Amino acid sequence: MVISRFLGCALAAAALAGCSEPEPIIETHYGAYEGDAYPDRRPELAIPEGGMGVVTDSRSDTLSLISLETGERFGVHPVGRDPVTIDGPHHVAVDAPGNALYVALSYPVLAGTIGPHATHGSSTMAGYVQKLALDDMRVLGQVRVEPNPGDIVISEDGSRVVVSHYDLKRVLDNPGDIEAARSSLAVIDADAVLPSGSAPPTLIPVCMAAHGIVLSRPDAARAYVACYGEDALAIVDLTDPDAEVKRVPVGPSPSISGRPSYGPYAAVMSPDQKTIAVSNTESRDVRFFDVASETFDESRTMPFFGVPYFVAWTPDGSRIYVPTQVPDAIALVGVTPDDSAAVTRQLSGECFRPHLAELDEEHGLFLVCEGDQTTTPGKVLRLEPGTLETLSEAEVGLYPDAFARVAAEAP
Repeated sequence: MVISRFLGCALAAAALAGCSEPEPIIETHYGAYEGDAYPDRRPELAIPEGGMGVVTDSRSDTLSLISLETGERFGVHPVGRDPVTIDGPHHVAVDAPGNALYVALSYPVLAGTIGPHATHGSSTMAGYVQKLALDDMRVLGQVRVEPNPGDIVISEDGSRVVVSHYDLKRVLDNPGDIEAARSSLAVIDADAVLPSGSAPPTLIPVCMAAHGIVLSRPDAARAYVACYGEDALAIVDLTDPDAEVKRVPVGPSPSISGRPSYGPYAAVMSPDQKTIAVSNTESRDVRFFDVASETFDESRTMPFFGVPYFVAWTPDGSRIYVPTQVPDAIALVGVTPDDSAAVTRQLSGECFRPHLAELDEEHGLFLVCEGDQTTTPGKVLRLEPGTLETLSEAEVGLYPDAFARVAAEAP
């Protein structure tokens, strides 16, 4: 009886609902939205008086910004394509007139690798070059390159970006096949790096485990590339990708197996464009390449106790600053046979694994210290150029690797 009464009430309610007036249809008309659907809320980057240095923190996926005047870190910006994966920002090139910088993303293998910087030489993931706006670090475009991008440089006019590939895995996967083991230079048209899709780079096979690059100035017609796996300095005609690559041995007994005797890793051009200092990590020396004759001057080979990395030249080209690892030190050394004077400073406890020296004539010598590459932040020291005494230091991210200067904006 109770159930019948409840059912009757329900049927009655349904009947009443069916007879009620339908809900009115409200029509709305909206005009076209004229605002910015994806507003850029990034803070504008103000370059401090005196200029700044851009440091790649490869294990933190950030760029640290250093004041050249004080040596302090005044900013940090995240970079990369994936918020979860370590993208490994390795080296950076600045196009100040074009209001842009280019950063090479070299995805690391975090375990089971050997050799200098092998963590960015054993990946199977394709690398990328990202173009960022210098005023707020927004992404302007990106280009896919080969795995394990190494050095990145830009022509004086900002039109050409060149990337090497320090691909140790490619060497190990192709024993006995030199051509297959050789990595390429990626030559990128800077104007073709766009948010809507970028043109692919031109790839020029160069040598095994290519790393440090310098370009001829001002034309950028030639690239000089340190070939770690072939104990050579390669000379590449960038105007003709099909031209034969010339490889000049750095010493009398070069390796052709990918297991180097000398291990040329870094290359830095002198201010007068006549000499290239090539740092060899296996033979622990710096050798000097004469650009005009395309030969190495054996009388100027400069041995070190530690492993040398990226040097800096004095403005007159008479001396170089050489950072070394194991032991950690910085040296100021004359480059001519008759100039044997040297200033050396041990950095144990202050700069773990010095990697790169960059001289700013007005504010000091900047030294990038890698740290332990995994858990302890790196540093950037600002040294007095003559005495090498520390003027200031700044803690940066994990595994800093590169330092590029940007001049202050004109008033």
